[in-house]
Amino acid sequence: MNFQFKDNWAETLQRFDAWFHNKPHDRPLMHICVSRKEHNRLPVSRLPEELFANEADMYLNTDKQFSRIFNYYSQDVKPIAEAFPQFSMNLGAGSMALYLGSEPIFAPDTLWFKPFMENYDQALKYDPNNIWWQKHLEILRRQVELTKDTDIVCCIPDIVENLDVLSAIRDPQACCFDLYDHPEGVKTALDDITKLYMVYYDAMHDIVKRSDGSSAYTAFSIIGSGKTAKLQCDFAAMMSPEHFDEFIVPTLESQCNQLNNTIFHLDGPECFPHVDSLMAIKNLGGLQWTPGARNPRAGDESWFPMYQKVKDAEKGLWIGLVDYQPDEAVAVADRLVRQFGYKGFFFIFPEMEPEQGEQLLIKAEREWNR
Repeated sequence: MNFQFKDNWAETLQRFDAWFHNKPHDRPLMHICVSRKEHNRLPVSRLPEELFANEADMYLNTDKQFSRIFNYYSQDVKPIAEAFPQFSMNLGAGSMALYLGSEPIFAPDTLWFKPFMENYDQALKYDPNNIWWQKHLEILRRQVELTKDTDIVCCIPDIVENLDVLSAIRDPQACCFDLYDHPEGVKTALDDITKLYMVYYDAMHDIVKRSDGSSAYTAFSIIGSGKTAKLQCDFAAMMSPEHFDEFIVPTLESQCNQLNNTIFHLDGPECFPHVDSLMAIKNLGGLQWTPGARNPRAGDESWFPMYQKVKDAEKGLWIGLVDYQPDEAVAVADRLVRQFGYKGFFFIFPEMEPEQGEQLLIKAEREWNR
């Protein structure tokens, strides 16, 4: 039996493609999942959910993870608007570190990497036989096999790039000094990482891309025609604008030129000094904003100057509203649309009741289109 968890695939892809490339569309992009009540659960029993044997099993056992994903979409929530059923299997945020030679440290809530790069005489090369690279490819192939009778999308894992990978394999503190003491070594390593990113990305994309040519990236619920990815540089919180422009912007430009749909993950106000440089990257599609702990939530007026920069650059702006109650989230989105206009926004709403989701769609179509 084929299980279709989403009804409006063609429209969803059209809206994402318009959002990534600043093309006209009739309302903001919206990620909405509504709870499944008894009458709209799919006619299938919940799959058995086995306990994970340990932390490593949680990251590596594709079958156990699939049972949870399948049950979530068949029994718990229905994706509407631009939400879509998705299945990610990440080996941490920045799995390229493993492919390059790091060893994993499995923890209940994340996966850490053991630094191994002692100096810049160590060339970073593609090793097709790396155990973690082969394991991740095996996981992806199993994901595709498990989801073949559903419309659940298998996502490209969180490979990550630039100094976020280098600091994982070298050590963050060492990298801070290296920007001053070994700038040419850093640039060479970053060039290698940037080239290798597409080697790893293309191999994974070939496995998980959908029959219509679209692909989804694990972070931030994004999908688009062709090659889609989230980019980042969390290390930028410790960099001057001059160093960011010198070391990071060229790597991001290279990635954006080789991908079809891109969004940059901006993590915390410490990264605000780099927004102008990011907005100047021609082929960057949008900005995803994470306020960080102890800061005002997304949508707060304190972030309006940064939002305006993104709007002025005519890039997409991803706003996560999951920390609000549903009614509060709708009110925040309404204020943002009235302040900045609807174009370019991608709102991630908290899970809500079906009636709330339908009313939100009606409101967006009637009021958030000018």
